Amino acid sequence: MTVVGNGERAESLSPDSSGRDSGVEEIGRINSFLERIAARHESALQDGNGLRLNEMEVYQLCDLIGVERCSAECLAVDADEESRRKWAEFALRMAGEHGRFLMKVVGRSILHKTDVGGVRMVDVAPDTSVADVLAASDRLLAAMGEVDLGDAVEGILAAAFVPHQANRPGQELLISLRQDPAFGACIVVGIGGTLTEWYGRGSDRGSTLIFPAAALTPDFVRSSLESHPLLSLVCVPSRLYRKAPVDTEIIVRTVVALADLGKRCGPAGGDSPWTLEEIEINPAVASAERLVALDGVGLLSRRKWQGANRPVAKIGPLLAPRSAVVLGVSAKGANPGRIILDNLLRSEGIPRENLYVVHHKESEISGVPCYRSVAELPCKCDLAVVSVPARGALDTIGDLVGQDKAESIILIPGGFAETGETGLAEAIESVLVEGHAAPGGGPVMVGGNCLGIVSRDNYNTFFLPEYKLPFRPGRGENLAVVSQSGAYLVTFASNYDGLIYPRASISFGNQMDLTVSDFLEHFSAESGINVIACYVEGFRPGDGERFLHFARLAQSHGKRVIIFKAGKTALGAKAAASHTASLAGDYAVARACLESAGVTVAETLDEFEDLLKTFTLLASKTVAGNRVGIISNAGFECSTVMDQLDGLRLAEFDPGTQGILDEVLPPFAHRSNPIDCTPMTGTAAYCDSCQAILDSAAVDVAILSAVPVTPALDNLPADADAGHRENLAGPDSQASRMIATIAGSAKPAVVVVDSGEIYDPMCVMMEAAGVPVFRKIDRAARALAAYSRGEGAD
Repeated sequence: MTVVGNGERAESLSPDSSGRDSGVEEIGRINSFLERIAARHESALQDGNGLRLNEMEVYQLCDLIGVERCSAECLAVDADEESRRKWAEFALRMAGEHGRFLMKVVGRSILHKTDVGGVRMVDVAPDTSVADVLAASDRLLAAMGEVDLGDAVEGILAAAFVPHQANRPGQELLISLRQDPAFGACIVVGIGGTLTEWYGRGSDRGSTLIFPAAALTPDFVRSSLESHPLLSLVCVPSRLYRKAPVDTEIIVRTVVALADLGKRCGPAGGDSPWTLEEIEINPAVASAERLVALDGVGLLSRRKWQGANRPVAKIGPLLAPRSAVVLGVSAKGANPGRIILDNLLRSEGIPRENLYVVHHKESEISGVPCYRSVAELPCKCDLAVVSVPARGALDTIGDLVGQDKAESIILIPGGFAETGETGLAEAIESVLVEGHAAPGGGPVMVGGNCLGIVSRDNYNTFFLPEYKLPFRPGRGENLAVVSQSGAYLVTFASNYDGLIYPRASISFGNQMDLTVSDFLEHFSAESGINVIACYVEGFRPGDGERFLHFARLAQSHGKRVIIFKAGKTALGAKAAASHTASLAGDYAVARACLESAGVTVAETLDEFEDLLKTFTLLASKTVAGNRVGIISNAGFECSTVMDQLDGLRLAEFDPGTQGILDEVLPPFAHRSNPIDCTPMTGTAAYCDSCQAILDSAAVDVAILSAVPVTPALDNLPADADAGHRENLAGPDSQASRMIATIAGSAKPAVVVVDSGEIYDPMCVMMEAAGVPVFRKIDRAARALAAYSRGEGAD
C-alpha cells in the first residue's frame, strides 16, 4: 500500500462568467483520480454495491473542486520505514502553534471512527520525537485489532488540529452530495458533528436544506441559508454571534462546487464514466471565519441511467386514436376485455367500422369483426388494448411490434414486476426497445398492471361497466390526471362525476415503457391543458430528472403541475454513511426536487384533490397577488382561518370598500378583514358584501364562507312541504347570487359551506358552475394559498 498525500489543488468546476465550461482540465484530473482508485479496488466495484471512498480520498476530491479541508497525510499500514519517518515528521510539523494534531484510523468500511475509538488527540511537546509519534500510531492500530477492525484499517491519518467549538450551535455543518436514484445530484446541508442525527430527530428533519443540483443558483443557496431558522446561525449575525462564524459566500461556493461535481460525475453521464453516489463532509467547521472540512466519506460506482428513446410523439394518437383492436375479449362472459370492447363501442372518437378484435375462434363479437391473429388484422391500428393474461402478453406484444400492427398499446393485466415476475417484464421491455430502434419507432405502451385510459370525447378503456362508473359531462377539459394507481382514478372519477371530467385520465401502471415523465412532456405542450395532476408511487431510474425538466417547461407555458408522491417511508439509500440518509430521506429529497421545479406537492390525498379541484376550476382566473379578503358568518371560522393563511396576507380594505360594508352589513357585524357578519345577516347583505370584497382594489383573492343553517340565508331547494320559502334555483338565492358575483370577477375565489348533506345541492350547484366549494375553511385557505403561489394559467 502506498502513502496517500495531500493531492493537488485545483480551481472550482463552476462555469466561468462567459458561460463556457472552465473545468475541462479539472474534470480530467478527477476522472484520472477516480480511475486510479478504481484500479486498486476493481473487485469492490464488480459486486454492484460500489466502492467506498476513505477520508483521505474525499480530501483529495475537496482539493480538486476548491473546497477547503484540514491538512492531512495518511500512512499506509504496510509503509516502509522511510515513509513512516517522513509521515511522523509531517505530523510534528503540522502540530505547529497548537502543539497537537489528530490521529485517525483510515478504512473505507469504517464509517464512524469516533464510535470505535479510532480518533486520538496527540499532544506534541518540544521533546516529542518521531519515534513517539510512530509509537502512538502503532498503539492506535493495535486498539483497532482489539475491536476486530484490524483488517479494515488501511492507514493512520495525521490531521491538523483546527480550533473550533464542537457541538455548539453555529459551529459545525454537514455538507453532502447525494445521487438520488430518480432525480440525480442533490446537496444536503445540515447541522453537523456528532449531534447531527440528534438535531435531525429533534427538529423532525427541520435541521437540513436540500438543494437539487439541476438549475441550482448561488442566489437560491444564499437566500435559503440566510433564511433557515437553524442553519442561518452559521452565516448570519445573531445574539449568539455578533459576527457570523462563516461568511455565507464560503458556504455557497462549497455547495455550488459539490453540485457541479455531482452533475459531472452523475448517473446521467455528464463528463465522467464514474458516478459519485455520495460525498459526505461531516463536520465542516467554522474556524477563524473559514469553513474547513474535518472528515469525509464517499461512495463510487459505475451506475448510469439508460437514455430514454421512446417516440413520445405517439402519445397523441394514443389519446385520440381513429382505429383500435382489443385482444383478450370473451365471446361469452363479461371479462375485462369484453367490458373494454363494450366501452369502446359507446365511445365517440373511434368509428365502429374501425374497431377490431383478435380472437382465435369467433368471426365477430358484439358486431365487431374478429381476426384469428395479429398478422391477419386488415390494417395498422392507432391503439391496441391487450387484456390477455400476463403469461401471454409477451407473445402478443411481440406480434404487435414485430408485425408493426399498432402505434400504441395499453397493457391491462398485472402479474409482472409487482409480483416478482421481473424476467417477464424485462422481456416485454426488451421487445419494445427493439421496436423503438426500428424505422418508425415502433409502438409506445402504457402499463402493465394498469386500468387503462379514459380520453374525454374519444374513448374509455377502463374495464369497468358504465353502470358502475359513468362518465357524465362536467368541467375539466383543461385537466389531465396521470396516475400510477388505476384504483385512485376510479375513486376520483366517481367522487367528481358530473362535476370534473378530465380531458385525459391515464392509469400508467408499471411504466414498462411510457412513464409519468413522458406524459408530462406531452401535456406540457398540449394546447388547452393547463393543469396536470400526477399520482406517483415511484419514478423509473433517472425519470425524476426528466420530470423536473418538463415541469419547468410546463410552468414556463403557464401550466400548473400538482403531484401526490406516495411512499413517504424512507426505504434507505445505498449511502456511504447514515447521516445523510437519516436527515434527508427519499421522500424529503423528492419533495425538495419537485418544489424546486415549481411543482405543487400535496402531502395528503385530501390536499391533492383540494388542489386538483381548485386549480382546475380557477384556471381562468388571474393571480395578481396574495392579499386575501375573507367573510364568514361564524366567529370560529374567522379565528381558524387566521392560522391557515399559508402565505396569504390579510387585505386592508380601502375606504370605498369599507364604506359599502358599513352600508350593507347590520350594525352588530364585525366589518374588518376577516369579516364576521354573524348568522343574523341576510342573503342580500351577505352577497353584497361578497361583491364588495371582490370589487376591492385591495383584494387579490377571496374566501367566501357562510355556515348555511341560519334562516337568514336562502340556500335550500324549494319544498312546499318543508315549511320554508327558500328556493335554491331562484335568481336571488345565496348560491345564484354568489355564482354570478364570482363569475363576473377576474379574481380567484373559493367558497366554504360547512354543514350537512341537506346543503349538498347548494355545493353541487356552485361547483357545476365552476366555483370551488369546501366543507372546511382551513382546507379552502390552504388550497387558495397554493393556487396563489403560482403564476396562474394562460
